[in-house]
Amino acid sequence: MFGFANALLLLLLAAACLDFVPVLRRRLSPAAWWAEERPLFSARGAAVRQRYGTAAFLLGVMVYEFIVVFNNSMARENWPWLQTRVSPVLDWVMYLCFGCKILLGTRYSGRSLLCAGALYFVARWVYFNGQNIWWLGLCVALLAAKDVPLRRCMKALLACGLPTLALVELLHFAGVIAPDAASERDGSFRLMFGYGHPNTFGGVVFGLVLAWVLLRRARLTWAELAGVAAVGAFLMIGPKSRSAALCSFLLVALLAAAKLRTRRGPRPGSRALAAGCAALVPLLAAVSYSLPLFVVKIGPWANDIGPAWLKKLDDLLTCRISLAWAAYRVFPIKIAGQMLPDWPALDNIFVYLLYLTGPVMVVLVCALMMAALYGYARRGQWQAVACLITMLAYGYMESQVTHLTSDPAVLLLCGAVYALPAARWMFEQD
Repeated sequence: MFGFANALLLLLLAAACLDFVPVLRRRLSPAAWWAEERPLFSARGAAVRQRYGTAAFLLGVMVYEFIVVFNNSMARENWPWLQTRVSPVLDWVMYLCFGCKILLGTRYSGRSLLCAGALYFVARWVYFNGQNIWWLGLCVALLAAKDVPLRRCMKALLACGLPTLALVELLHFAGVIAPDAASERDGSFRLMFGYGHPNTFGGVVFGLVLAWVLLRRARLTWAELAGVAAVGAFLMIGPKSRSAALCSFLLVALLAAAKLRTRRGPRPGSRALAAGCAALVPLLAAVSYSLPLFVVKIGPWANDIGPAWLKKLDDLLTCRISLAWAAYRVFPIKIAGQMLPDWPALDNIFVYLLYLTGPVMVVLVCALMMAALYGYARRGQWQAVACLITMLAYGYMESQVTHLTSDPAVLLLCGAVYALPAARWMFEQD
């Protein structure tokens, strides 16, 4: 995908140069170029291009969902051709859909083009060092999501994800893709549900739950919140996916608070409250980076650590702290990231991105999250705030938040990426 990443960057650069030509020829004022939106390369057929661009993006989202939910299930163990033949083709279909939407089906102002282009330049730069295809896919999908109504994105995810997950479960319990219905993990049998690891299955299910919440948002009923809690209980008892289960419970609590706050109508947040929501990002980042510094090694295993309070917290978080401590001693921090081996498994997203993409990208990601939390809180979009806070908590325990399948809430950042007014961040009338 290096060729695609380079081609998209060069085409965006060429489009930006062509877009600025009318200003140089004094046919367009700099203020109008900065503020007014128009398609790239040519204004001809703008409405048709935007309509087909939206369709291309939704197709790309559905292909993305199928790749993760089916091709990355245990089916790949029994049918290796899914990874060697099918997935590469589907990857290209997905990236071409997103690329066509970015270049031909999106309207830009000078400000949004420069902001999004600069962010993509950094994302591509760190991708060349980390070579994580999911990171590039997430960044390109975020760029392509502009002007696509959020509800249509969630409908596409659910329309592909639910039947594909049902197909995986049918093949799993029929003994086709995973002959053994249980796997041995730490002396106890845990159902794999066709994915080989409880947290992989938990991430797929939690992503679908989050997509449903984002689809419904302010229309969520108490019965639906009870259903989300029931899914969390199932994830805790069945596959024992603790991270997805705990975040399901957190999501229910935050959505219940949002529902109570808005029971008499929309209630925008004050500046202080919005700033408090945004401050959760640097606070959690500080906790993520500082806790491993207090680790004292007292045994041969990675989680044989002290002091006692930190050991208990590390066990609760399934070794997230001790693994970060190990990473501090194994990896150097590189400005533009690096390729990461399988161990230590950096499931904390702050530590993971620090090593995979480098500190520059971490600062940009945190700034986008803070801007999004502040903007949605100021507008009273408390369901969006609940989803973003939940994903922060999920990111503390799982690096799967770099997958659109497990983290559809990342599309809430699209408006901030393009430096748009907060009223346009969801690209739809609420």
